Amino acid sequence: MQKPFGCNEAITKNNDGIDFINVKSLWNKGIKGQDTIIAVIDTGCDINHEELKDNIIDTFNFTADDNREIDIATDYSGHGTHVAGIIAASNKKNLIGIAPKAKLLIIKAIGNTGLSKQEDLIKSIRFATAWRGRNGEKVDVINLSLGTRENNPHLREAIDEAINNNIFVVVAAGNSGDGLETTDEILYPGFYEEVIQVGSVGKDLTPSFMSNTNQNIDFLSLGESIYSTYPKNAFRELSGTSMATPQVSGAITLILSYFKTNNLPVSQNIIYQYLVSHSFVLKGYSKNTQGNGVLKL
Repeated sequence: MQKPFGCNEAITKNNDGIDFINVKSLWNKGIKGQDTIIAVIDTGCDINHEELKDNIIDTFNFTADDNREIDIATDYSGHGTHVAGIIAASNKKNLIGIAPKAKLLIIKAIGNTGLSKQEDLIKSIRFATAWRGRNGEKVDVINLSLGTRENNPHLREAIDEAINNNIFVVVAAGNSGDGLETTDEILYPGFYEEVIQVGSVGKDLTPSFMSNTNQNIDFLSLGESIYSTYPKNAFRELSGTSMATPQVSGAITLILSYFKTNNLPVSQNIIYQYLVSHSFVLKGYSKNTQGNGVLKL
């Protein structure tokens, strides 16, 4: 079963990840995610939220919710709305979205029970890979703030198909960490080497206690007390690797936008090396905890 990773509530005004990642270094160059599309495969989304509605390009539902109506992606938990906002809220009132001019493809794979069938997730990933917009647009990034303990070969195939189509797949490491670097907590598809697996760190640069550790962690990003969009035109603070993951998805979106704007060649390896070169390693922590370190544009 897949389940989303996120918890805790409070109130602030901005997504602290914007300054944490140094997003404004690209905003100041006019790069805000234009000409990019991110598929958020999650619990759905509040498509009428004032900070999201202008950036949502399409919605689909692969769960049993709402009689399986394919075009109804109502978010009954708030998780997907929160994740979508971190990536591409339009920032009309609050600074929340990392890439405020990017477009969001909302795909609901997790229903109102908070769990999802493996086949729903696999269908969602394959759908995102094959999706084309009215003008031939395709997905650039898939955000998966979820995970399962079961290593399903069909899930692996779906992930490989996305990557072979030059889609960046960014996945939450999970919140089962015990604070020990010597123990591995493994969830899929995050553990697949081909994806970008993201753990959580606090503003004080201490890796979050709950953040999973394993040999395939790629990066850490801010995942504690993150302010973002929430259903019914609301805002809320949540914590978890679910919140760290869209920070990285948003950063990749900005980088892709920068490369496209400047007619630079784009490939999985080029962008990944760019991320590595714009990250710093935390002293005193192993690769099992931080991978290539903390992303800082």
